[in-house]
Amino acid sequence: MGERDDKVEEIARQMSQNASFAGFDHAWRVTQIALDIGEREGADLEVLRIAGLLHDIGVPLDKPRHYEIGAFLARGILKELGYGEKFVDRVAKVIETHSRYGGPDPETLEGKILQDADAVEYVGAVGLVRGIVRALEAGRYRGDVNQIPSLIDDLVAQISGNLHTERAKELVRERIEFLEGFKQRILEELNGEK
Repeated sequence: MGERDDKVEEIARQMSQNASFAGFDHAWRVTQIALDIGEREGADLEVLRIAGLLHDIGVPLDKPRHYEIGAFLARGILKELGYGEKFVDRVAKVIETHSRYGGPDPETLEGKILQDADAVEYVGAVGLVRGIVRALEAGRYRGDVNQIPSLIDDLVAQISGNLHTERAKELVRERIEFLEGFKQRILEELNGEK
């Protein structure tokens, strides 16, 4: 990782500071997951690293079109930092295709991996906390703990069947197993059984 890459990380951190559930901490975790999957799949790890760090920089500006805005912004950032045109195009395409909620479907290995990594980060312990924040912000959750089992079911339903790589499927299975165990425990506590 060079000085230019460090600058990308710094820019990603600054641009995502106003995104409550899609902030830099999320981008960093997605990047780590993408690199794990990418190593196993033989992907271009530099494209994945830079795209992972920048994938949600459009969220604070336009959440429904963040993938499109983020790809546009990433092009400008990377060109300004002196990355080559082909690399910039590849990163921008990966960012444009990472969202499961809009934008074109990923066609490249790196695009599929970043979409998978974003999905993996959607579930599990961190995914549940992020899901609660999203639901609070959207007005779908009022703080009633009785809603948590339903929220868990919604998280799991959003991810099931939407993955491209075997590693992502393995990670999601593990995280869903955790969520199901947590849901069972919370139901027991809510019912006075524990």
